[in-house]
Amino acid sequence: MLPRRASLPASGFGLLEAIVALALLSGVGIALFSWIQQNLQAASQLEQVQARALLQLQAQALMNASVNPHVEPRGERRVGDLVLNWTAELESPVRTSLPTQAMEPVRWRVGLYRVQVQARRLDSSVQVAFQQRLAGLEDVAAAQSAKPQGSPP
Repeated sequence: MLPRRASLPASGFGLLEAIVALALLSGVGIALFSWIQQNLQAASQLEQVQARALLQLQAQALMNASVNPHVEPRGERRVGDLVLNWTAELESPVRTSLPTQAMEPVRWRVGLYRVQVQARRLDSSVQVAFQQRLAGLEDVAAAQSAKPQGSPP
């Protein structure tokens, strides 16, 4: 008879344990890559929102600084790669301003305008449309001095 071998305890990984470990690792990897993809999409969307917000702020600043809706109720402005288009409608009646000192003549006629603005950048696809209210001014003193003598007021 052959002598019986003593059974040794199994050491290390068996094939089944290795397959289970790889399956768990691949599941964790898939979840991690999915999470990274979602974060990249959110970052991309955030960049787009930020670009539109910056464009709107720049467009509003340009409108406030350089557009008088009483004089230019419609128009287009280009500043660098920024293009503005606007249409203004009178929202409240035009009124004369109050003098700041006694016996001072009326200097301005003022109206409140609702302005529809479209802004876009030429170098990208970023564009935005918004509405704002602007004061429209008419210089009464300049208009009166420009009239020829003897013309009716």
